[in-house]
Amino acid sequence: MDSKKVIFISLIICYIGFGVINPILAPLIREMGLEERHAGIVISIAALVLLVTAPVWGRLSDRFGRKRIIVTGFLGFSISLAVFALLGWIGMKGILSLNLVFVLLLFSRVLFGLFFPAITSASQALMADVTTTSERSAGMAIIGAATGIGFIIGPAIGAALSSIHLVFPVIITSILSLCAMVLIIVNIPPTKPTLTKKRIKVNLKQVGLRPYLFIGVCLMVMIVMLQITTGFFIQDRFSLDAKETAIWFGIGLFCVGFMMALVQMTIVQKRTLPPHILVRIGLPVFIVSFFILIFIHHLAGFIVAFMLIGAGGGFLMPGYTTGISLAVGEDDQGAAGGLTAAATGIGSLLAPVMGTELYRFHPEAPYWTCIFISIFLTIYVFTSHRSLSLQRQRN
Repeated sequence: MDSKKVIFISLIICYIGFGVINPILAPLIREMGLEERHAGIVISIAALVLLVTAPVWGRLSDRFGRKRIIVTGFLGFSISLAVFALLGWIGMKGILSLNLVFVLLLFSRVLFGLFFPAITSASQALMADVTTTSERSAGMAIIGAATGIGFIIGPAIGAALSSIHLVFPVIITSILSLCAMVLIIVNIPPTKPTLTKKRIKVNLKQVGLRPYLFIGVCLMVMIVMLQITTGFFIQDRFSLDAKETAIWFGIGLFCVGFMMALVQMTIVQKRTLPPHILVRIGLPVFIVSFFILIFIHHLAGFIVAFMLIGAGGGFLMPGYTTGISLAVGEDDQGAAGGLTAAATGIGSLLAPVMGTELYRFHPEAPYWTCIFISIFLTIYVFTSHRSLSLQRQRN
């Protein structure tokens, strides 16, 4: 099987594992007797570990080869999901004290944060290895499409199988992750290290690197804030029970993933749009989506808002990942993948606690914050910031 297809399929499974928890987290936290802030802490601890380890995994993939790191990542990722599912079941049954279960849940998310960036950073680097600079946006669009499809299937699995048990979908994705590991082992040939000499650290002053990292961090703050608070938001606004919340949130995330994949497969991959143009298209769509989420008090408005969030993300994600990839040298694509994952980690670290505290202040406060961030970024990317336009692409 072609390496691009293997990356595509394995990342779909990876993001299924990432997304499957989203529709069940809010009802699971409440069924266990925990509070909204505990959900924020559970997500933030994983993000903190991800932030620290992502650059390390990127450098390790440069040093030891992409395949070995991806396989290691999927093995640890599968274990982290299995442990989370077991602890969720224990917490709902009341077998152990609530405080102990919460501490053990944090441990399972530490494992998640440790191994998830191994998959994403090494896979991004592998995609960069098998594409030229002129193909880079299309290659990153494949990764973005895999992300979107994963977000389609993951929440759908979470919503559909939560009727059996809230943690059952997490067990299924743990098994799927082992299947992805086997797929990599069988189909990806051994990859050679890209480092032939002593490591020279990536210079953050390289043209375009810091701006696209900044955009990536802001984007992930908004996305994670949306993921962590929307379950509570729709449950409270529409007076839903735990299973109805999981189902409707799953439908919303399905819409996000569908539109994200559709945009990237039909527009981004077919046209060689530069990264700064992709970002300029995506941000105004984001602004409109959050206004709809706030002002239309109907489940139909909720679905429309999530479709627009997916469309905007379909432009934004390949925009900032391509920008980071093009800003570094060809021998440093593992480091570029690590920096991209680190941007995810920073956003995921800041957003959960900030989002849940904003929600406790007022249910609409997280989304007004996202509007402010989007407007600020829109002004930023439409000004004459030359470093966003990467003309010196490398062959």
